[in-house]
Amino acid sequence: MNRLLKFSFIFFLMSYSLWAQVDPEPAVDSIFRSVVLIRNEGFNTENKTQPWMKKNLYTGFGSGLVLPNQTILTNAHVVRDAKRILVKSSFTKKEYLADVKYIGYDCDLALLQVNDPDFSEQTTTLSFLEGIPNLGSDVLLLGFPNGNDSLSVEKGSILRFEKNRYTYSGLDYRNVLKINANIQPGNSGGPAVQNGKVVGLVFQISTLEQGIAYLISNDIIRHFLEDITDGKYDGFPNIGFTFQNGNPKSLKQAMKVPANQSGIFVNRIYPSSTFSKVLKEKDFVFAVDNLPLSNDGEITESNKKEFIIDWIENKQLNSKVAVSYYRAGKRYDAEVNLQKNYALDLYRDSTEDYFLQAGFVFQPITRSFFHSEDGDLDSSLKYHYSYFIQDLLYRYTTRDIVLSYTFNDPETSKYKKYKYKVVESINGKVPKDLNEFKTIWKEGKKGFIVLRFRGMDLPIVLRPESIYQMNQRVKKRYGANYEEF
Repeated sequence: MNRLLKFSFIFFLMSYSLWAQVDPEPAVDSIFRSVVLIRNEGFNTENKTQPWMKKNLYTGFGSGLVLPNQTILTNAHVVRDAKRILVKSSFTKKEYLADVKYIGYDCDLALLQVNDPDFSEQTTTLSFLEGIPNLGSDVLLLGFPNGNDSLSVEKGSILRFEKNRYTYSGLDYRNVLKINANIQPGNSGGPAVQNGKVVGLVFQISTLEQGIAYLISNDIIRHFLEDITDGKYDGFPNIGFTFQNGNPKSLKQAMKVPANQSGIFVNRIYPSSTFSKVLKEKDFVFAVDNLPLSNDGEITESNKKEFIIDWIENKQLNSKVAVSYYRAGKRYDAEVNLQKNYALDLYRDSTEDYFLQAGFVFQPITRSFFHSEDGDLDSSLKYHYSYFIQDLLYRYTTRDIVLSYTFNDPETSKYKKYKYKVVESINGKVPKDLNEFKTIWKEGKKGFIVLRFRGMDLPIVLRPESIYQMNQRVKKRYGANYEEF
């Protein structure tokens, strides 16, 4: 058995035991030893939309829950962009080096690995609660607020089990436990404990309600831990289509669907998604995994109701799902492998990739622009980002390119109004992504470079000699290196 498979098998057994064991409630000392302080040392830029700027050293803090085999569960945002991670228990002054073994940005979870064998002697592990804690019940929240060396214990109470947006990705809606507690930065990644069992992991604070925080629920943690048993993190599958209520009888009649059949009408299929090769718009889906769908998209199994979106996302990627549907009066049955919704990568990415030439900086549109301090974003940029999927803009480009920055230079000063405009074409060609944009520029470097932008009547036209001179001036004045061909 190779090393990777051996680790995966051991971790599978470990994951199973975390939920399967029925040990008595551990001693208070054991509970406290299950939590560690995490220091994350790394580098970042002052502005994600200006990645050529000098990077600054920073230190972030968080908390983590110790798991078997010298691993630590924490939040992805606690260890993002880490160059060096140090962890320590409040019972020792010794700090241990840790590495990120797996990270899931779509669920804000990460698993760290500590190699020093002494670590397991200083720490303990807890098991996870099966099911959901009772509403109104109390929990203890353990962590290291503000990076303090001493462990802090805060009392909270369970308010609600709900779906909420995961702030870190800004996109994913997943199960959370809403709690009433005084949580501070640094508590992220720390466990909530009830009767000696973990009921969730602290990960975000409400910006609207004082004294309200959220836990990543155990079902999401379980999905993450099961996912990585094969040696890699794949993520959560996505339904990959939008739908509407299947109740209207007249619509059923027009689509030749049996009048008494319950189900949902498909509105739009995302490209390269789970059902993109099977379903089409206006199809009527009436069963998933041979279980009937209600007109609202609910699946009933053993008197338990679950929406089709949750049914899909609770499964692992590449697992099989059966679907039954009507199209133009004819019934079809198909089986598919669950996939991610790759079209949504646009909304997840926060890339620092860029192309600098002639005093202009070009970047693919990502969420970085919408988290920057520059609030003067062009309306066309906002539209192309927000409606890239909804308005089928992906038919033209894989990723839109934007003129994100213009260096001060006599040749570029007249083009300030072009900042944050979306590139329409370069030398008459529509680039599918930044790499293709670079290729077209390189092919035309001996002649004129003609750049057209959406919303601008006149193009930017650059002469070869001007490009060379501007590159030299920008490099000398600002220390920003242009890309050489």
